[in-house]
Amino acid sequence: MAQSTESYKFLEDSAQTPEPSRRQVNLWKVLSVEDDLDYQSALVSSLESLILPNHSKLQILTANSAFEASTILSTHKDIGLILLDVVMEEDDAGLRLVSIIREELGNALVRIVLLTGQPGFAPEKEVMSALDIDEYWNKADLKLDKLHSIVASNMRTWNYMSELAEASQGLQIVLDAAKSINSRYDLTTFTRTVLAEIGNIIGVKEGGLFCMGNSMNPFDDAMVLTATGCFADLEGLKLADVQLSELFEDLQAALSEKHHVITPKRSVFYFETKDINEQCYLIVVNSTTSVTEAHINLLKVFSENISSGFTNIALLNRVTELAYTHSDLNIPNRNWLKKEIQSMCRLEWQQTRLLMLEVNYFDEMKFTFGYEFTQNVLIYIYQNLVQLLPTGSRISLSGHKQFSILLDSNFELSHDLIDKLTYNEVKVDGVAHVSSFTLLDIRFDTLKQIPAERIVSMAESELKQASINNINYLQHSQQETDLIDRRYRLMDELRNTIRGGKLSVMLQPKVCLSTGKVVGFESLARWQRDDGCFVPPDEFIAIAEASGLIIKLDCLIFEKTMEALKTLISLGYRIPVAFNASSFDLLHPDYFNFVANCLVSFDIAPELLDLEVTETQSMSDYERIQKCLQRFVALGIKISIDDFGTGYSSLAHISNITANSIKIDRSFVSKLETDKNSEHVINMILKLGKQFDFSIVAEGIETEYQKQWLSNAGCDIGQGYLFARPMGIHDLIEWLAADKRR
Repeated sequence: MAQSTESYKFLEDSAQTPEPSRRQVNLWKVLSVEDDLDYQSALVSSLESLILPNHSKLQILTANSAFEASTILSTHKDIGLILLDVVMEEDDAGLRLVSIIREELGNALVRIVLLTGQPGFAPEKEVMSALDIDEYWNKADLKLDKLHSIVASNMRTWNYMSELAEASQGLQIVLDAAKSINSRYDLTTFTRTVLAEIGNIIGVKEGGLFCMGNSMNPFDDAMVLTATGCFADLEGLKLADVQLSELFEDLQAALSEKHHVITPKRSVFYFETKDINEQCYLIVVNSTTSVTEAHINLLKVFSENISSGFTNIALLNRVTELAYTHSDLNIPNRNWLKKEIQSMCRLEWQQTRLLMLEVNYFDEMKFTFGYEFTQNVLIYIYQNLVQLLPTGSRISLSGHKQFSILLDSNFELSHDLIDKLTYNEVKVDGVAHVSSFTLLDIRFDTLKQIPAERIVSMAESELKQASINNINYLQHSQQETDLIDRRYRLMDELRNTIRGGKLSVMLQPKVCLSTGKVVGFESLARWQRDDGCFVPPDEFIAIAEASGLIIKLDCLIFEKTMEALKTLISLGYRIPVAFNASSFDLLHPDYFNFVANCLVSFDIAPELLDLEVTETQSMSDYERIQKCLQRFVALGIKISIDDFGTGYSSLAHISNITANSIKIDRSFVSKLETDKNSEHVINMILKLGKQFDFSIVAEGIETEYQKQWLSNAGCDIGQGYLFARPMGIHDLIEWLAADKRR
């Protein structure tokens, strides 16, 4: 802040010190989620003896089920710590609640400590790796001192993280509002305006100058930043320079005594913002005539306005610094990166490339060694990047474990440099730790000049995919840009298509290989655009999964499937129809009820439906998917495992999997005539099917040889172009009628 009125020579000593405000109570709000009421009562009693910091108060909330906890969390946004039991109304209720908190409620700040009496059910290593939790404790190991330590440390962490999040949001809002005012918040423009206005007040036009320096050592540091009129040649000089000797005595007096100095020849005004940035300011205006009392009174008032102006500019610069800089590491952040990209002109855009570097296994490192260690790692990496990359490279910490670098597109990224960027030693406290990195390289001339946020998000998605695929260096291409643009356009179009119910289904027959009789159909989603062309299912289904539209898409396709099945039944064809469901559908709490309600509203027997789920999806979260599938089986719906042989099933899972049939993937069937290995795989699948009493369906049959070989090998049912392509309901009815006549 600017100096108090006591330091102004012209101002009366009338300032009063405001009464300090009453200290706000810091509320520590803890939620216990536990279905063992006796244990919960003991836990609450133990917490009540916790010694709190000054001006703090503990509030303990309790819930006895995951549903009750969700309700409390939706109304109490300021809960700092959750002590969460793993096993409650269901074995994994606590684990599912973690996903609800992080993903559905979007609460990334609350600290979650898992408490379990059955550590074998949810092993610590697996749980900590799979879920976003902060600590894991066996109830038997949780003594009073340890409980108090856990609560105190996690609440302090939550307070710190909450303050940072609130400050970051507030600073961004303040910065945007302040920048929208006008250029008077630019120091140079502001001081030139001040010099001109002081001249107007005292009626002189000789000119003036503006100096700025460090308030702790102004004589050595202060420099002339702005000079007008008779002082124009002094811009850029320091106070000690000989050209300023005529002014030195007055300047020295103002700096020494920290107040304004008025002489017959000139007025020297002193201001400081030492509480904000330790800066002091001198404004000098020459006058050929003596300053009158009236002028002095006017300058008293105006000096207060000037003081406020300097304070506002200092605050704005500080806010800008905080908004665009990582608060702990003092490194430019994601906001800074977006600002730099957004402000590029066309020429700079064409001459810039973006490198995005992610630290592999950073989260595991943070969990093992702690926050302070990983911050030191980031500092070392930043310093290493400064040394490895050319001068002028703009480096930022754009994510909690990723750096982004803007540099000249002509800079050669050699193989040796790529190796150093993707695999290097990181030294912390003198100890070398070998670390690996994933590097993405994007030349902006391969991109359209799209918003910065979209560029950063796109780069992060590509970087994540490269990391998942264990690719250490990925160079973005024009082809990838075109694909991304197409996916964005299709995503918007797909959203509108689903909203308008414009997707359709086609049914492909399943045929008994021994008799040739139609024994079923598979319902397949189709999207025909307004221009008449079809979007490949693999493409739009992947887009739906990535954009969160898959559940709405599958529900629409299921309704269309029920309409088609209803039409077939009305014509006397009581033949089962298979529909596809993703793991997203199965794990969604409302999907089962949606299917069950459709059965009632369409008045269709459940045994006429066959739910197909891919092998990979059914095994991705085996225990939870199995429970979901068992609900459909109880309803009377059959289950098929699609694309069998391409996933990661184990024999242990095969023996217990909830399914009536398995489908041999077309990739094996298509190679029957050329690849003996495909024969071996199919024979193995057939043996497993017979052993565990699965019906076997072969997909993608296109030749008589494939059909005959599969039939001789013991396969029950076939599906493919040899029998029929997928057809709309009207074409299918005609095909069935013709098939009946044959």
